[in-house]
Amino acid sequence: MTLHSVRAMRDDGDFAAPARVGWAEGRFVLGGAPRPGDLDGAGLWLIPGLVDTHLHAAWHAFDTADRDRVSPRMTLQLTAEALARTLAAGVTSARDAGGLTLAMATELPEDARPRLQLSVALIDRAAAAAAGGLVAAVESVLEGGARWVKLVATAGVAAPAGADLAPVFSRAEIGDAATRAALSGAGVMVHAWGGPAIDDAIEAGAMSIEHGMYLTDGQARRAAERGMTLVPTLRIYRLVQRMIADGSLPAAFRARVDEAVDVHALAVRRARDAGLAIALGTDYGTTAQHGTNRLEVDALVAAGLSPQEALVAATRSGAALLARVAADPAAAPDGRIADGSVADAVLLRADPRIPGALSDPAAVVAVIRGGAVVHGEIPDPPVLPDPPVLPNPPTLPIPPTLPNPITPATPSTPSTTREDAP
Repeated sequence: MTLHSVRAMRDDGDFAAPARVGWAEGRFVLGGAPRPGDLDGAGLWLIPGLVDTHLHAAWHAFDTADRDRVSPRMTLQLTAEALARTLAAGVTSARDAGGLTLAMATELPEDARPRLQLSVALIDRAAAAAAGGLVAAVESVLEGGARWVKLVATAGVAAPAGADLAPVFSRAEIGDAATRAALSGAGVMVHAWGGPAIDDAIEAGAMSIEHGMYLTDGQARRAAERGMTLVPTLRIYRLVQRMIADGSLPAAFRARVDEAVDVHALAVRRARDAGLAIALGTDYGTTAQHGTNRLEVDALVAAGLSPQEALVAATRSGAALLARVAADPAAAPDGRIADGSVADAVLLRADPRIPGALSDPAAVVAVIRGGAVVHGEIPDPPVLPDPPVLPNPPTLPIPPTLPNPITPATPSTPSTTREDAP
């Protein structure tokens, strides 16, 4: 399939002039003159498939007790629906940050969900103790099919207001987890709001920092030097504020969440200024949240990124992070629209650099995953009707030949000699 006259996103998040973009055998093919059979992409915008590097696809309620009351069969059904909405939102690759097991994922048709990398379960101090130690807990999730080890290294939303950022694990423990994960080709992602836990994650070899709202300038620089990625998950904390306001969550959470929201945007700007890669992550885990992933792009812009930087965070940066632990690196999407890249893309009705354009529920024309249209459709150019056949005009009679007009006599030239001349 090929589109002509479509605007495709460049590696820097800006857009090239209208051009011809196609895909064959799951890979992009760029360039060339329009040919018969091309579809008309005029007025449309093509971006790489979105990558959500932090979501909880198998969670459908905020509270653990509420999730536990849902039967496994219903959880699977809700997860299938959630991932279908996530794909329809334009997310073609995702990293599940806990809750989705390999057994569940294999029951979901691949063409009805994003590409997935799993962490299987969150590992906090209690989970590590229950497994017989942190390394044992790491081995358990790896045996369960995890490509990521998710360590909860600081307290989160439910901690009391003013709670410090004391690390849950030591630097040595995180290092042991990273070493064990690397033996299986997996990576470590560290939930850390800030403090020494971020220092430990940097020095111990973790690949990504999750949330990081109290990230310092020095930490951002060191994380950038180590090739790490920040996954800020901005919008979820605004949603938690709303849940507190409407009584869905305890009011006791409010002060700590308000503190985090107030400083979160600064962490994003610090990361950007330090050259630390930023990737989109939503941390979504309720039925209402799944499928609204594109709204995180606007949250990144509101935090201080340019629209182009936010688009890179939502595509290329996330793809690069997931590619680090891909089982088959050659088959991994790279988040680019380039010759030979995996053809994951989102076709849009409007310029996604315009504020709010991606938040429009009608923004997506089609979602392409591996060269197949998995949501929406690419419209064929309109077929114009043949012009009506007019009847032949009546044959008019040939007019008779008229005689030549009479040529008037040439007047005589008067004499120049006057009879009365002297």
